[in-house]
Amino acid sequence: MKARSTRRHFLAGSLAAAAAQASGNTAQPNTEWSGGRVQHLIPVANHTEIQLKVIFRETQSAPNLRVGDKFVQGVPGDTEQTGWTFHSTELNPDTVYELSLWDGQGRSAKRLSDPWPLKTFPHPNAKKEHARLLVYTCAGGHPLMSEGEGSSFLPMATRRALLDRGLSFQPDAVIAIGDQIYWDQRTILDSTSDLRRERGLAVYEKAGLLDRTLAAAGTRNEDVLKLVAGQQIQPLYGVSLRSTPAYFINDDHDYFENDEATRRFVTLPPYNYQIRFSDYVRNLYLPNYLADPGRSKPISGDRSDGSNSSFGTLRWGNLLEVLMYDCAGHLSLKGENAGLIPGNVERWLQARTANSDIRQLLHIPSHPMGWSAGKWREWYPDVANTGDDGEQIAQIGTEGKQFRLTTDKPKFMWQKGWWLQHQRLLQALSEQTKRAPVMMSGDLHATGHAQITRSGNLNLAANPVNTMITGPLGTGTYWPSRARGIMPTSAIGLELTDQAPIQEKNGFTIVDAYPDHLRVRLFAWRRETNQTSEIESLAPYHDTIITR
Repeated sequence: MKARSTRRHFLAGSLAAAAAQASGNTAQPNTEWSGGRVQHLIPVANHTEIQLKVIFRETQSAPNLRVGDKFVQGVPGDTEQTGWTFHSTELNPDTVYELSLWDGQGRSAKRLSDPWPLKTFPHPNAKKEHARLLVYTCAGGHPLMSEGEGSSFLPMATRRALLDRGLSFQPDAVIAIGDQIYWDQRTILDSTSDLRRERGLAVYEKAGLLDRTLAAAGTRNEDVLKLVAGQQIQPLYGVSLRSTPAYFINDDHDYFENDEATRRFVTLPPYNYQIRFSDYVRNLYLPNYLADPGRSKPISGDRSDGSNSSFGTLRWGNLLEVLMYDCAGHLSLKGENAGLIPGNVERWLQARTANSDIRQLLHIPSHPMGWSAGKWREWYPDVANTGDDGEQIAQIGTEGKQFRLTTDKPKFMWQKGWWLQHQRLLQALSEQTKRAPVMMSGDLHATGHAQITRSGNLNLAANPVNTMITGPLGTGTYWPSRARGIMPTSAIGLELTDQAPIQEKNGFTIVDAYPDHLRVRLFAWRRETNQTSEIESLAPYHDTIITR
């Protein structure tokens, strides 16, 4: 164990230095607040509960969270006991609580950080007039992959600047859609592309390779996971979200693979090693969705306390409900009966969508509806037409080649049930009678807004579905046009009316919910055409009001 720990601290020191150089100063804007022994703090909340993920600078034996006048004991998330989860229940709705972290209870206890405020959400039946969300996608990317102008991911300092600009609008909550980390296993190391494999291996050997045969915790994998995932999450967030509840939606890369299907391997649904690694990262760094009191029946992924890491709800009084769903971790390969989400999750989404008591409703799947880049795990059969005969394997690593989409050639391992599920969800959204149907998503490393007026044989013109890609925080050069040889394009068989045409740019989205409308602002920036100094005052390129 000592040798393993020594290697971890050596690697941690060298990679932390690289991360610090890439991210610059990660001190928070409020310099009067001191995190003390805390270096990572992310909360989530509903109207009666809060959960915190906390990483301390050193091992703690039995830390406590003080919430108002009561103490909550932490649950360790790692062998080293630097990471802890705190879960407080039976709180009052719409109430600001003073939180603080302590190394014990009683008179001898010492405070581990300055106190800070966190507000619970309004009661689900409370009448509220406004809520604001900050939404973005694809924030991951290791510092080792962020070096140089042509790097795959933006430097951490640039990502921090984009995040800080989003937080400057003082959102009530943050939603990060998919790809919180990138550290693929078989899709890189077993790739048929020599260049892709060699580049990946050169990076992975600097941090240590994960062993797919070993457990995540209590083995050398634990050290590596802290380096490869921790260095993508901690330098970005630090303690900046301490008073802003945050929701993290999983997607393919959060399961340590790209979504690929070749004749050598198929990466989804996840193998055991993917689940082990993903669960470890989630349990250590990112809060789960809290129990949804409005859900009468359990769904896939529900834990004994009702929390879930794949499917969840954000509810802000009677004003706003946000339904968030992972389109990777539970997908099925059952032909016409397949789905990117399980049947019981689909039924939950349909029931909530049909509910008329909520003034505004957002669907946030991890994978977008409306556009295609010829990827394998899409709602659509569209695939890059490479000129080859017969069945086509979804392309990645095209090295400059450009293609057009086609549905005339079958896409290898694509499931028709994914499309059928897509149609049912779109129909449920469009059939709402009291509010505009709105969907936001990520994955495609782009930003844009369109209205779906027709999808196959569904005529949605009477109540078009607004669909948006919220903008990626971390993408450097790995845009779909570079990786796939295709810009994100309207899927074949759909009719889209562009409100803000798709752009391959970094960015984020601000959503303001009011009883009679949504205001949506899209922000975009790209390092090839913009200066980093512009981010501090970045203005929206698309500002729209959505009403029924």
